[in-house]
Amino acid sequence: MSGRTKKRVGARLPQIILSIHFLAGCAAAPTASTVIRTVFDMPANHSGFSNMLVISVAGDYESRAIFERNLAAAFAAGQVIVTGYHTVVGRQPQLTRTALETAIRSRKFDAVLLTRLKGQESEDLVANRPVGRAFDLFRYDYAELNVPSQIQQAPAITFVTEIYSAEGEKKIWAIETLSFDKSTVTELLNEQASTVATQLMEDRIVTP
Repeated sequence: MSGRTKKRVGARLPQIILSIHFLAGCAAAPTASTVIRTVFDMPANHSGFSNMLVISVAGDYESRAIFERNLAAAFAAGQVIVTGYHTVVGRQPQLTRTALETAIRSRKFDAVLLTRLKGQESEDLVANRPVGRAFDLFRYDYAELNVPSQIQQAPAITFVTEIYSAEGEKKIWAIETLSFDKSTVTELLNEQASTVATQLMEDRIVTP
């Protein structure tokens, strides 16, 4: 190899190494959920909710029940009581404001947690009804959330989880959780429940 050729290769070596590191980074894409907090409006005197209703509207009935059970199990050893919506309202429960208010009164829940797929609600069904980050569980019926939805196996999928104070019927906390490259829906739901539970504790939303 000539001196000039060696010099060109030597000059390109850092670029080659940089490219290898870049490709390795792409191959090692994140496998755990990424959390983006979108709402944090806690009262100054908030000491943690202790009796929370969990509602999942992502996927079909089975996947909803899996998420609700897993989140309840995550707090089984603590002081907070977490109850799945399907155990209160019954199999394939419909989500309406009337049913929600009845459940809160009968079980004296102090908070409601709702999780859904990002973009699952549809703004074109009712004029001027807020969707996205303006979604309001206590102000509007979102009938489309009662229609079974398919959780697609995709490189990335985003869930939205919101906490509402039952007393003030106000959204006080919300996160978006992005999951990457899960091989099964069950694996995805297990990770989601674990991620949400961890964030609830870190942000002191529930009683320790």
